[in-house]
Amino acid sequence: MYLYPTDPTAPTSPLAETASGGSGLFRLEAPAGTYIVVARTPDHFAFFGRNPIHLLSPQAGVHLPLLAAHPSVRRSVAQGDEAVEGRILWGETPVEGARAFAYLDLANGLRGPGYAVTEPAGADGAFHLPLPPGTYFVAARLRPGGKDTGPLQPGDGFGVAPEFPLVLRAGEAVTLDLEVVELPARERMARFQGRFARMTGVVVDSTGRPAPGFRVCLYDNAQMINQPAAVSDPTGPDGQFTLEVSLAGTYYLGARERLGGPPSSGERVGFYRDARNGRVELAPGSRLSDARIVLQAVP
Repeated sequence: MYLYPTDPTAPTSPLAETASGGSGLFRLEAPAGTYIVVARTPDHFAFFGRNPIHLLSPQAGVHLPLLAAHPSVRRSVAQGDEAVEGRILWGETPVEGARAFAYLDLANGLRGPGYAVTEPAGADGAFHLPLPPGTYFVAARLRPGGKDTGPLQPGDGFGVAPEFPLVLRAGEAVTLDLEVVELPARERMARFQGRFARMTGVVVDSTGRPAPGFRVCLYDNAQMINQPAAVSDPTGPDGQFTLEVSLAGTYYLGARERLGGPPSSGERVGFYRDARNGRVELAPGSRLSDARIVLQAVP
């Protein structure tokens, strides 16, 4: 098991590592901070599905499903034709519609658009990702529902290249197979037993009626712009939401009907307002109950 720092200025080598025992159990100790957790054997690799971990208190129940680590092949190519290519597999079967992504660092836990992305793979699962020589973290995502943006949902597929990081040299192409695994249901993910900060409440429209289909977002800035630090499941008919995060510090709550990009004119967005002007102070185990987020239309 390995812990990698998410600081983009840090070396790409692991900060801490340990070996699991005969039952597969492991224990890693590190200073408080944000990390990526991976596991590897000579033939298998695992990327923890709730990466990055915000290590603020002891975390238990970190389960890492090992996937086959297919060996990569390197071949010589003309200068300027460097690339990472191969197939995206689900249970060693090629999958159509998946995309491969290249990231320069681990700052966002291999989430978001990354440095480069491929077109959706065809029926053979093949992808081709032209890249300049450098050091990358390569991942694959499959969204059977057809959405291109927003957090992955239970049933979507996600996988990471076992060469972690992958070094692409000048005049070289790397061919590899990328295994993806299905994201489990929320109930199963909840077995990750951390001391989370928990927020609950309701999203309502300007008349006070519950608003279904909105996602509550947690931002690190009062303007509530850029990529949110955390996103809830969509609200149901009662407008209720629950958001659990392993974050600490000052954050701001808002609600969006659509994710990706700034809100457009006429779109309804919500803001949590209280005596602290919407600020929430998060710490391990903290609770915010009955938060009320009121929607308004963007001018």
